[in-house]
Amino acid sequence: MRIKEEFKRSGDFWLPSVPDRVLPGTLSISDGGDIELEIAGLFSNDEMETLLNDDWQSIERIVGHIEKDGLVTLDDCYYKTGTINLIGGRSKSLIHVSRVFTGVAYDEGTCPLFNTLTFSVEGIDEWVGISGIKVGLQTKENTATISYQQPTDISLYLNNNMQLLIVFDWKFRGSPVTKEAGISQKTYFKLVSKEARELADFVFVVHKITTLLCFAIDKAVSLDSMSATADNLRQDFGSGETRLVPVNIYYSSRPYSKDEPKIHQHDMLFGFGQIQGDAERKINDWIKAYEYLDPTFDLYFSAQTGVEQYLEVKFLTLAQGLEAFHRRKNGGSVSFGERIECIIKPFEAIIGNQTTREKLISRVVNTRNYLTHYDSSLKSKTARDESLWSLCLKMELLFQLHFLQLIGFSQSEIGSIITNYKQLRRKLQ
Repeated sequence: MRIKEEFKRSGDFWLPSVPDRVLPGTLSISDGGDIELEIAGLFSNDEMETLLNDDWQSIERIVGHIEKDGLVTLDDCYYKTGTINLIGGRSKSLIHVSRVFTGVAYDEGTCPLFNTLTFSVEGIDEWVGISGIKVGLQTKENTATISYQQPTDISLYLNNNMQLLIVFDWKFRGSPVTKEAGISQKTYFKLVSKEARELADFVFVVHKITTLLCFAIDKAVSLDSMSATADNLRQDFGSGETRLVPVNIYYSSRPYSKDEPKIHQHDMLFGFGQIQGDAERKINDWIKAYEYLDPTFDLYFSAQTGVEQYLEVKFLTLAQGLEAFHRRKNGGSVSFGERIECIIKPFEAIIGNQTTREKLISRVVNTRNYLTHYDSSLKSKTARDESLWSLCLKMELLFQLHFLQLIGFSQSEIGSIITNYKQLRRKLQ
């Protein structure tokens, strides 16, 4: 999860089962969604006995009240460090937290249930490409106008009985003296369920929508915000007026890249506008594909996000992913080379003539076998440095061609994407 602004909140914290033992502390969330709570002491009246207990590290839930956000719930926690000062000083503990819910303090044993979950992914504005902002400039008359018409929400239905909405939020920006004014728009995905569901059910879909954008934008993009509501969680404003309580959610989500991507609307594999007429089916097909291609997706996006520090490891990750892709789709006990040949076959016209295809297969197989077994007889046939980088790009291309086919792009549509997307053409060189 991308955390663009520093999240560091002071507050008081306690266990739902021991509400009288309140400890001051600081909750911090760093970029990537890593969460830590530093508190003065331990959540036990007998700190020494706690440290000597083998089970002391794990804490199912911590609740508290922090600055700016108010109530907060921290789930699936464990002590990273715990110290006791035996000469009168203050004890201190550092606790790892898996998930944070702001705006609510759940009781012990209560499972958070939600009806809606709104989230944003890096690049969503560019990918959707819909804006309600219109700017008019008349230089001769020295006049300019800015107007806004909020776009209509886009509604798609998922096979898991959720509704996926693309929604548009906007803000007006001006100054009291009216020296400047502006309008900003932000696009979000919103999942809606008539029945209250656990967070895991929503996250299951969120992860797959995020990887779909990684694929479509052709960059490692991350989740950058998430909030949820529950029909039974409302704030009373008096006189019969109640409003849903927004619960902001933080956790360490994947995919995640340390470097924030630079995204341009006209520099991606495909945008929402290209699939809008068939978006519901394509998104459902992508989600369904995880049922049998989960390892393949994990390996491909692991290579894309740059988790692998070395080019050789990136290559092996891609090779393993291609092998897993063919095995999951076709099964059988065939050689690695035969699998690569089968993967290339539907796109022979794109990859090149027979000599080019055979050279690519041989290069992939020999490099994979050398880097796996370090057979010295294969060393001279192995791709290295720039040629290894070029080979990785061609392997990424094979993934992309099959993923496009997987969600229903025709051969002619794939050909148009190659024609219009220069990054894909470069991978063919």
